[in-house]
Amino acid sequence: MTATNRPVLIDRFNRTVDYVRLSVTDRCDFRCVYCMADDMTFVHRSKVLSLEEMGMVAQAFVNLGVTKIRLTGGEPLIRSNVMTLIDHIGQLQGLEELTLTSNGSQLTKFAENLKSAGVKRINISLDSLNRERFHNITRTGELDQVLAGIDAAIAADFERIKINAVILKNRNDEEVTDLVQYAIDNEIDIS
Repeated sequence: MTATNRPVLIDRFNRTVDYVRLSVTDRCDFRCVYCMADDMTFVHRSKVLSLEEMGMVAQAFVNLGVTKIRLTGGEPLIRSNVMTLIDHIGQLQGLEELTLTSNGSQLTKFAENLKSAGVKRINISLDSLNRERFHNITRTGELDQVLAGIDAAIAADFERIKINAVILKNRNDEEVTDLVQYAIDNEIDIS
């Protein structure tokens, strides 16, 4: 226990663990070349924790002293009824920060609800501003859908929005400056 009477989770290397990532699904509506093989196989649904079980895991970690949870995937927003989990986690006493990593495809639908549920920060994948190149990298993604999702996140006024760009030689490496300028123009971070 700390001076504030909060538990502290310590790993076997004597490091304080106050941040966990919770992958809500391995599925995604994109098939990015650097993330998924052409013949990708997914975990059978019977082996994936239910939303209720994930909520209990989140609660257990917060009870142990975790103050930040990041929801990831695959694409977390394609999981059926995922907002029930996000609403639950956002209300956990002791959780200081709930964040989300997304490909942006579903943000026009979810941005306002995410903000209302307590999500403070969002990381959004964006590897190209060229429609054809974006589609080639994601295999299925539509750039306009993601850009609209970023606009929805900006409008929802999250504390922080960050673009994650994977730069690939001979695929999108000449776009670094354009992606940085996009982030500057939209007053968001990029890495």
